[in-house]
Amino acid sequence: MNVLLVGHAPFFGGAEAFLLDLISALDRAEFTPSIVADPRSPVLERFRASGVPVLTTPLPQINRSPIFLWRLFYAGARLAQLARTTRADLMHSFTVRTHLIGAVAAQMSGVPLLWRVCDDTLPRWAGTLFGRVPRVIVTVSRYIAAYYPNLRFDGFAPDGARPPSAISRAAARAELGLRDDELVVAHLGRLVRWKGQDVFIRALARVAPTIPNARGLIVGAWHAEDEKHGPLGGGQSYARELRALAEQLRAPITFTGFLRDPGIVYAAADVIAHTSTAPEPFGRTVIEAMIAGCPVVAANSGALPEIVTPGTGLLTPPGDANALADALVHLLTDSELRARIADAARARAEAEYTLDQMARRIEHFYRLTAQSKIRN
Repeated sequence: MNVLLVGHAPFFGGAEAFLLDLISALDRAEFTPSIVADPRSPVLERFRASGVPVLTTPLPQINRSPIFLWRLFYAGARLAQLARTTRADLMHSFTVRTHLIGAVAAQMSGVPLLWRVCDDTLPRWAGTLFGRVPRVIVTVSRYIAAYYPNLRFDGFAPDGARPPSAISRAAARAELGLRDDELVVAHLGRLVRWKGQDVFIRALARVAPTIPNARGLIVGAWHAEDEKHGPLGGGQSYARELRALAEQLRAPITFTGFLRDPGIVYAAADVIAHTSTAPEPFGRTVIEAMIAGCPVVAANSGALPEIVTPGTGLLTPPGDANALADALVHLLTDSELRARIADAARARAEAEYTLDQMARRIEHFYRLTAQSKIRN
């Protein structure tokens, strides 16, 4: 079965990591994947390194500009042509932009479409207008399913996590420039305001007087596309704000920038903090930490309570630096508690969130997409 995986890939983030993970785990005896991306994507070489065909076609931003319909029609027509010429059996989209373009392409080409709705940025009007086109719609969490009551979901297909890195704790710490005696709390994520890195910095500043050997890591890069005001903004200006805040509060923070292999962080850290101030649609870094046996403190909103169940981690109110600091002190001063939580977290992740489980779920929905009738 020929599958077109359609992603515009403006940078390497969660959607792009999912795509590469899926390719690595698909049953190639049954499924032959190809990637479709925008020709301007900075991720093209990384996609090509996966060994699957990488096709390019313009996948422009779709918004309510005066030329909205023209851009959508043009991009959809180009994608439809690709779907026909490659004899695709189905298309799989997993970003808002590719959902809409894919819907137009599916109507033009007759190639069935699967939507995997991974976040809460799809406008409800767009879901209502275009949601009749995909033959199958799946999502990553119950939070997203509840957020879009106007969509009929056919099931759940959450991300899976790679097996933990084989690197030793000592080697990981040496590579990151960390001392053996430090108690390390890491935060992973793109530098945008809603990811709450500022909350993490304020919490570490409160932890430091109680635990002098505490060290915080902020892992992630800023992207020019995020340079805007408001909670969804970020970019270089936000990165500068974070460094200034850490210096002002004398918080023990190290900024690593983007790391190609986050496994080194999970191997080195004692605790992972997830501090989103807006509801998180899923929580990829959380399941990665859990499967690596690293305790997690996460914000109690969005899909995170679905993942971090009692005994497998700690939850704190979103945006509450004091509560986060208290939870971190609780964990960092109790090694036995950290070990118990790590064991329970690993067991849960291995039961629910492996790459193999993710791929088998997606494969089931691929078969359903190829066989089902067009929605009325």
